[in-house]
Amino acid sequence: MNSNKIEKAKKPAMVVLISIVVSIIVLIVGVMGMKMLASMKTPPAEAKNGERPLRVEAMQVKQEDIPVFITGYGEVKTFNVVPIAPEVTGKIVKIHSRLEAGEIIPKGELLFKIDPKDYLTIRKTGRKRLKILERSHELAKKEYERVRVLFEKNSVGTQAGVEAAEKAMLSASDLTNQIAQVLETAETNLERCEVRAPFNARVKSVSLEKGQYVTPGQNVVILADDSVLEIQVPLDSRDAREWLRFNGEKTDGKTAWFAGLEQVVCKIRWTENNNGQTWDGQLHRVVKFDQQTRTLMVAVRVYAETATKKNPQSLPLVEGMFCSVKIPGRTLNNVFRLPRQAVSFENTVHLAVDNRLKTVPVKVARMESENAYVYGGLIAGDMVVTTRLIDPLENALLEITNNSQKEKQS
Repeated sequence: MNSNKIEKAKKPAMVVLISIVVSIIVLIVGVMGMKMLASMKTPPAEAKNGERPLRVEAMQVKQEDIPVFITGYGEVKTFNVVPIAPEVTGKIVKIHSRLEAGEIIPKGELLFKIDPKDYLTIRKTGRKRLKILERSHELAKKEYERVRVLFEKNSVGTQAGVEAAEKAMLSASDLTNQIAQVLETAETNLERCEVRAPFNARVKSVSLEKGQYVTPGQNVVILADDSVLEIQVPLDSRDAREWLRFNGEKTDGKTAWFAGLEQVVCKIRWTENNNGQTWDGQLHRVVKFDQQTRTLMVAVRVYAETATKKNPQSLPLVEGMFCSVKIPGRTLNNVFRLPRQAVSFENTVHLAVDNRLKTVPVKVARMESENAYVYGGLIAGDMVVTTRLIDPLENALLEITNNSQKEKQS
């Protein structure tokens, strides 16, 4: 029994010993594996604590003479619009077959006709009366001459008789003139019964029917002469003051108004047309100055030969189109053209000098579309940073990313 107890006591001690040995072996194998894996890994490169450059785009600038263009907007209007009203009273007996809004009526064609019967009657009666009165005037004149001669040469009759004969002659002459005037008026009214197109006219509106009774001054038709179009364009008074071309001509000193405005050729573009089609117009005059809006209104004329369509796929320039008008102004001399984003709100630009950032102040001559025209602070050949930078560090290291400017700088 003692031997069994001894055997039972040895078994736990052996198990513990074996566990310790296995653990040591596993630990040794793990350490050796980690060393092996560590020896296989490439050590990382040593990080250099250097200056990191700003990646920017830049352009080399040069001085240019830049023509300035002032852009404004306005609606195309027909310059000559004529309301047609009858000049005589009567009933409409005839109307042009195409007297409808939008139709074109050639110059001289009959628009409408008023019943001429009353005026024909007046003319017929007047002609008959005129013949009678002319004869009466002739007889009265002969009677006056006879009475006058008898009294002056033969002392036959009296002075009162001569004066009475003269009065009868003058009365006949006055009646003759009155009837002649009535007859002339009747002839004129007969002509006015037929109303014709005064030019190649586009009908804008019609309020006329056959059989309608019309009176003088009643507008029944409105015609437009599309041979001359006009766009009135409001311009900022500062742009007008600085850039509009005036040739220096003076008025006679009696009229205080804008004189000598150069009638330059302007480019007109319909705002709803994106195919690049343009028309040529001509700056014509200053229409008005509006102090409240601080704008100068100018008129641009467009003539029919340039307003009509140039190819079957394009539309003509017509009344009602809202257009942009590009007016040539004065020339900016010796300025630098930069992208708008290259100039800060403080009117400064960033230069790349030996791959270092340098900030210089400039003077802005004009902002136009995506361009800024500057002078002062730059010289030809300077490398201007075109990337918009927000509070960059002065003298920061730069890396120019656009290849063409890299080559120029090198």
